[in-house]
Amino acid sequence: MKSVAQALGRLAPEQLLAAQQQVLEQVARAAPLFETLTAISRYSEASIPTMMASILVFDEATQSLRKGGYGCLPATFAAAVDGMVPGPATGSCGTAAFRRERVISEDVRVDPLWGAFREFAASYGIQSAWSSPILGADGRLLGVFGMYYGDCRAPTTEDLSFVDHFVHLAAVAIERHRVDADRDHQFTHDSLTGLGNRRKLEREVARLAADPTTTPRCIAIVDLDHFKMHNENLGHRAADLLLQDVGARISEAAGLGDLPIRFGGDQFVLITPANNEAMHARFSRLITSFERPFIADGLPIRLSVSAGIVEWNPHATDFETALYQAEQACIAAKQRGRDRWVAFSAEDRQLADERRRVARVLADAITAHKVFTHVQPIIDLATGAPVGFEMLARLADTPSGVIMPSVFIPIAEESSLIDSLGMSVLRSTCQLLASSGSQLDGMTANVNVSLRQLMRDGFPKAAAAAAAEHGVAPSRLCLEITESQWLDSDGPARNALLELKEIGFRLALDDFGTGYASLRLLQSVPFDVVKIDRSFTQCLGDNGAGTALCEAALRMAAACGMRVTAEGVETQEQADLLRVMGCQQGQGYWWSRPLPSADAIKWIEQRQAQPAF
Repeated sequence: MKSVAQALGRLAPEQLLAAQQQVLEQVARAAPLFETLTAISRYSEASIPTMMASILVFDEATQSLRKGGYGCLPATFAAAVDGMVPGPATGSCGTAAFRRERVISEDVRVDPLWGAFREFAASYGIQSAWSSPILGADGRLLGVFGMYYGDCRAPTTEDLSFVDHFVHLAAVAIERHRVDADRDHQFTHDSLTGLGNRRKLEREVARLAADPTTTPRCIAIVDLDHFKMHNENLGHRAADLLLQDVGARISEAAGLGDLPIRFGGDQFVLITPANNEAMHARFSRLITSFERPFIADGLPIRLSVSAGIVEWNPHATDFETALYQAEQACIAAKQRGRDRWVAFSAEDRQLADERRRVARVLADAITAHKVFTHVQPIIDLATGAPVGFEMLARLADTPSGVIMPSVFIPIAEESSLIDSLGMSVLRSTCQLLASSGSQLDGMTANVNVSLRQLMRDGFPKAAAAAAAEHGVAPSRLCLEITESQWLDSDGPARNALLELKEIGFRLALDDFGTGYASLRLLQSVPFDVVKIDRSFTQCLGDNGAGTALCEAALRMAAACGMRVTAEGVETQEQADLLRVMGCQQGQGYWWSRPLPSADAIKWIEQRQAQPAF
């Protein structure tokens, strides 16, 4: 029997070298594995016109052979053998993979290894087959190189040497691809949970948006409820174990074709096909899966999730908009009691569009220095004289109407504009104090500061620089921190307050009674002033509860050596009751609404001349 080399003439060394060089160039530029293996198959077929080549890649996860590269074999052949599980009698390729050694079938019509596949081989005119396992440097199975012929034949030593050359090239290509795939997996997957990370999300979103056949999807923001508390109580190691279990349960709830992502911290994203019925079932299953307790350090932990879901058409809406809408729905789920999911509705979309419009208006106003301030006086209840004032941010009227602070301040908090907005108001306050001469002598200006600003590195130094720029002593500025935001009695925010106090700023705890403050907090943070929330002030005279709450707040503040300002004073009766109870200062419409700076200064001058209750 003639060998391959005898039949076709010995393959020239330069031809082998050229083929090898082209394959290695494809490997070096990280060409798709299918492309490289197909090139190897075609090079081998071009050298042996009567041979049909196939390269199968071993999938360790499924322990099966998957289609890799083919030459002239039809697509139906590739599809038929895709997913073959190696076994002791699974043709030449499956058996070679099972044995990890070469298998030669000189006549598949009588070879027992082909017993279950003879009809299949005959349908493609295959009468003999040579298969060689493709092994890695460490001996791991990478795949199988198969050669098929329309006649019966056996290889010679020269033939096998020729086959080994292309098997080696295939091994180089598959191993390099696996190294690149491992590196890419590490780059696009979260190391803790094994889920995709933000890079994976960005890549998949770009792919979906670029594919004209992409159908609508559902985007879900999945947020753990009260995870910060568990993190603090259990420690980071146990919290990480919890996050791993959470990732596993989200993966279990996800269906085929879904994309689960760890978005950051304790927040996850899940992208699913936009099938309403399937989506409802999937998220109901996800919420239910959290009813099983988690185990941390041997203790059962009850976790729940809140999820916000929105339908996304990649060809009609950009992903960032859809993600923002899912976040808004997630917030709504938390506001409705947590442990549930909420779908973003058409009404929600209108509200979200309005919030985004306000955020744009606010950002433009900050950039153009068009945020202005109003001034509301603070009154000494014993004398009726103004002793200070609070600076309040305002936006110029827009074509669509006035945007109230109750609307744009929360949006500033959510959209990260609060830092620049807060610094804008602080600078305006310093400018007013510096330019008013003796008109505001002895008065303290109150400026609101968000917890987000306090958490930002360098805020105390930035505030001190703003005061120094206008020649204003820090002691003339009282920074108000809203109690309802306060969750950081021992962390960075408290450290920032201590630094501000050391610089010379005065500090006030705003909206006292509505949040998380306690006697311990008042003792641990050096506030100068406590401001009683207007909701308590307005109850004075109506029932005993309002009076009792005000008296309790006054006692707590007095015990810590702090002054008290009552907000929202609207009647003479409220002012009188507060004065009798021992409250030192008041602020509200009873004396003055917030006024433009020039009008407020005139009001203060008149009040100083003739103080009155």
